[in-house]
Amino acid sequence: MGTVKATVKDSLFTHMFGDESKEYLLKLYQALHPEDLETGVDNLKIISIENALSNDIYNDLGFIANDKLVVLVEAQSTWSVNILVRLLLYLAKTYQAYIWGHKELKAKLYTDSKIILPKAELYVLYAGKQDGKPTQMSLKEEFLGAEGNVDLKANVIFADEERNDIIGEYLAFCTILKEQVLLYNGDKQKAIQATISICIEQGKLVRYLSEHRMEVEDYMFALLSDEELKEAYGDYRESIGEEKGLQKGISQGIKQGTDKAMLNAIQSLVKNKGFTIDEAMEALEIPNDKRAVYKASLE
Repeated sequence: MGTVKATVKDSLFTHMFGDESKEYLLKLYQALHPEDLETGVDNLKIISIENALSNDIYNDLGFIANDKLVVLVEAQSTWSVNILVRLLLYLAKTYQAYIWGHKELKAKLYTDSKIILPKAELYVLYAGKQDGKPTQMSLKEEFLGAEGNVDLKANVIFADEERNDIIGEYLAFCTILKEQVLLYNGDKQKAIQATISICIEQGKLVRYLSEHRMEVEDYMFALLSDEELKEAYGDYRESIGEEKGLQKGISQGIKQGTDKAMLNAIQSLVKNKGFTIDEAMEALEIPNDKRAVYKASLE
């Protein structure tokens, strides 16, 4: 079940840009570096460290383009500077994987011979509006202060920049999806299907969505099932603003929303992927003490 699990826990972001053909990855790189007309798919190498940081939905992407190490993370629509810490950990792991993958660099690491590393470029794709948020984030400024000796800076790309490139199309997909989830009152399946149709009509990710429609529905359903409580938590925090109220809101959300979301996710995998109920629960990493209850509800 390892392959199935990885597929379910992938995100649309990493599935599209991390594809082995590198077709969309090249478009992503060209969107970041339109001045570079020489780099092709053969000059791109994906650096994948899935599972290194968490067992969550994967929405981090690293790749090398010539002498540049480009790391992107996809933020959800709830803003958090903590994403800088994720970038720091991801960058360290990525450099380690890069050095360990080159015997000559690994051999020189503890010598006086200087090793050459690809220059890092860090980006956050934020699926929300800028609304005064910074276009560049600094680890030192946010966490370490003037006395800190370590820094990391990430450029932020916002959904409302109206970019006419693959990044703009992807963030438009995220924006439309959020709107459709609200429009369909939380009916994720209908919201996802409507989002795909609207994006195709508007010329956003047309080829990808047309060729991978069923996969996109499954990825996004799993992602929404995982993220919806976090989104609800963010909304509750903004409206209440007190720690006691926050904890109460989280508990209520988990009690009322998680079981239904998980049951929907299981049904989606059984219907669209041909999984058995047991395979679906394994893929979604449902705790063992919950499985009998869920299975009884579905049979």
